[in-house]
Amino acid sequence: MRGASRRLLVALMAGAGLVLAAPSAAHANEIAEIPANSPGGISVTLSFGGAVVPQPYTPDPSAYWGPDKCLLIYHDYVPTPGCGGFTFNAKLHNVQAQPGYIEGLSGGDFEAYADTARTFGCLDGDGVFQWDTSFVVRTERTPLSDVYYTAGMDYILQQFRTGKTLDQGPYYFLNFEAVEFGCAEGTTPTQFGLMVTNLRLDAVDSPVFGDQTWTAAGPFYG
Repeated sequence: MRGASRRLLVALMAGAGLVLAAPSAAHANEIAEIPANSPGGISVTLSFGGAVVPQPYTPDPSAYWGPDKCLLIYHDYVPTPGCGGFTFNAKLHNVQAQPGYIEGLSGGDFEAYADTARTFGCLDGDGVFQWDTSFVVRTERTPLSDVYYTAGMDYILQQFRTGKTLDQGPYYFLNFEAVEFGCAEGTTPTQFGLMVTNLRLDAVDSPVFGDQTWTAAGPFYG
């Protein structure tokens, strides 16, 4: 569907509150620049990407391997092909100018969150999405998972202090849980789209970063 007809359908579905992010509308590595919360503070570049939108949608909640896997194995830090998800990272700017950094202080934690909405439904035999089967699964302030040690605040400060980088930050990902639904005979379950909003990075109880939050409202699509 193209042109005016597609735009009309998008407008109608948006009015109905559906997530409109078809595979062809996927956005990779979307960037949001978040200014410092106070003069001379730390600004952040938030990056959304690595979205996995399973099509067809046939997740296996018990699988560690294969195209429908949903479970993570050792050193798995990406969304699975069966359940889908996305990656998220942050670059911190002006850290070296902070009093706590100059004093050599450490400690504290980073935490990351996001709101998500996934549209599911069925494809007919010609691969056309059947909007009358569609439904949306939403989550609010979902915690994102650390990518190994890269989200550790002490590790990040060490990277700054060893001079290995000027802009370092934590990395995260989200691997969704499986959603169960059925489609009529001759049709195929699919995830039509993914929308992520309110990407949020929190600094908690840090002598360098304090307690503060950086948020990108979005939306980001996958």
